[in-house]
Amino acid sequence: MPIATPDSWKHLPAPDQREPLNFQARYSADEYARLQAGSIPREMEDKWFIYLHDGWLRLHRSWTGNWIYALRLEQDGSDWIVADSWVNRDPEQYRITDGDYDRQLLERLLQGLITRPQQ
Repeated sequence: MPIATPDSWKHLPAPDQREPLNFQARYSADEYARLQAGSIPREMEDKWFIYLHDGWLRLHRSWTGNWIYALRLEQDGSDWIVADSWVNRDPEQYRITDGDYDRQLLERLLQGLITRPQQ
């Protein structure tokens, strides 16, 4: 699979309205490599475009290009940690306002990215 880059799919810039997500996670070097590869949508059912750029893992909705989640990853010994995170709070782009829901969804998205079969 090709590694996702900013040029791999349409996407919008960061929203003006966002709030800290306080997402905490630690990833091994192997898990980080899978996150770093990102995800490029292949079909309509693929709802997320995910890529790492300038130290930020960026999660955009594939249909609209709206930037929903951002995680700044930093190396901590042999692992990688989430050093900062935010969620889009522009009601025109993203209507969810429940931080707990957002953290749970983000965890599922990232675990799916880490555990998906390599091609």
